[in-house]
Amino acid sequence: MQKRFRGLNFIGLLLKIIGVFEMIIGVASLIMLPLILSEADAAFIQFGFANAAPGIGLIIGVVAGALAFLTGLVCGLLTFSLGELFNVFIAIEENTRASVILLQAQK
Repeated sequence: MQKRFRGLNFIGLLLKIIGVFEMIIGVASLIMLPLILSEADAAFIQFGFANAAPGIGLIIGVVAGALAFLTGLVCGLLTFSLGELFNVFIAIEENTRASVILLQAQK
């Protein structure tokens, strides 16, 4: 049986790859944001937070890292599942076409 919908197969694969990259970026942000913002106390004072507690940059970094991780994880899983959904629809079409050919051959 001839394979059809090569473009949709490619789009599904591309969406799955993008989803994996989104999840990797989410994990990287969980690690990087607390490290980047841990030494940002001077920047917070410069932006007008003069009464900021010492180490507020680390706290904000941990919270921002956790939120970015969850966002990256959810977006990555949704993008990956959309790519897999393309493959499911293509498989349903191929099975339906094979059933029609089989039923026509029985007549």
